[in-house]
Amino acid sequence: MSSISQELLIGFQATVANVRSNIQTFMISVITIAISICILGFFLIIFFNLNVFFSSWNQQVQLIVYLKDDITQSNKKDLENLFKQNSRVQSIEEVTKDRAWKEFRKSQEKKLGLELDFDFNPLPSSYRISFKLSDNRLLHISEFANIIQNELGVESIEYGENWISRFEKFMVFCRVFLMASGALLSFGLILIVSNTIRLSIYSRQDEIELMLLIGATPRFVKIPFLLEGILQGLSGSLLSLGLMLVVYCYLKSEFQASMDYIASGIEFHFIPQPYLLSLVVLSMMIGFVASYVSTRQYMQVLNKK
Repeated sequence: MSSISQELLIGFQATVANVRSNIQTFMISVITIAISICILGFFLIIFFNLNVFFSSWNQQVQLIVYLKDDITQSNKKDLENLFKQNSRVQSIEEVTKDRAWKEFRKSQEKKLGLELDFDFNPLPSSYRISFKLSDNRLLHISEFANIIQNELGVESIEYGENWISRFEKFMVFCRVFLMASGALLSFGLILIVSNTIRLSIYSRQDEIELMLLIGATPRFVKIPFLLEGILQGLSGSLLSLGLMLVVYCYLKSEFQASMDYIASGIEFHFIPQPYLLSLVVLSMMIGFVASYVSTRQYMQVLNKK
């Protein structure tokens, strides 16, 4: 067995002894890490589900071209040719004034229980244009809308551009908020774990000084505390993942039916596996950095004596 392996084995045994002798302090750090990672995890769950909803809604976006009442057959033919020339267009559906009015009356009767009976039809005829799925689908729709909005016979164009723009800005805000929250929580956890490790160091101060006097290397002294910090991070992250999974299962069982009503076919998702692994690694890194800071500061103090 190599010297490094021996140091790690001895360090792990010392870590277990440290945890047993300071179990309350250790558990406080673990619970604090778990709560902080849970907060970050819940934000991730919300973000990923919003992203799934937006992607699903994105696939259903259509470009609706409303026509003027006095549009000529020649203008309609030109518009249809323009639609067909776009290779990204998947389907074109013409909606007459009568069909639009019937669909509108039916939707109002279903949603509000209103039976509309006017002597005139206020709705224009239109085209519903569906686009093929692609990474920049909304951009293609926007560009094509700008092309045809000034064509003869076109009254107006609609594809929810204002709503899409606001939602995209909201998603950007969520990303920035997640990164800022992650950074703030990580900094706070480093301080908390660092103080916990420092307490553990001072509880073994006489033993550490004796080890150094009989020839132990600083690395040998640091290893148990570094492993303790990593163990705190690992334990806290695993506990937080368990808590998040319980809450996720509860929310899914309670609100999945409501989501099906609002957006059919969309399921409530948990955090993807790569991000779960990232949370565990982040927690372990926080524990390692906090332990390293505490042990390094302590060694600097000893060297000055």
